[in-house]
Amino acid sequence: MGIRRTAGAAAVSMMALAVVAGCGGSPSGQNADQCNQFATSYDTLAAVISSGPVDGADAWDAAKRAELDTIRGLADSATDPVAGPLNTLVQGIPDDPLVLSEPDSESGRAFVDNAEAVAQACADDGTTISLVDFPLLSFTN
Repeated sequence: MGIRRTAGAAAVSMMALAVVAGCGGSPSGQNADQCNQFATSYDTLAAVISSGPVDGADAWDAAKRAELDTIRGLADSATDPVAGPLNTLVQGIPDDPLVLSEPDSESGRAFVDNAEAVAQACADDGTTISLVDFPLLSFTN
């Protein structure tokens, strides 16, 4: 006596395969280094911006550019699900990093929003990071 499959049983089997196949999207942690380095550079950038040009405008600008360059490099080595949000963040970085810290800066707000999306993608990938508050200035402060 053989096993008879009905259409319903075949559908259940296909659904089970789809669920198992979907497990491939579970957290892998393969972006752990990129996520942790991103958090460090983001936090350092926030501290540099908060400190202001204490060592002169040129040194302040160079320090900001160095952290942004580190973040740009991380986008090249990240994989999904972190690569997409990280590339979005990098594409939105203005040519002049001073724009990030201007009062009511749309670029600054977008940078923070995109950084939060990167942090969420890192968590989805298995690496939880915390980001400090970025110094966004507002005319209403």
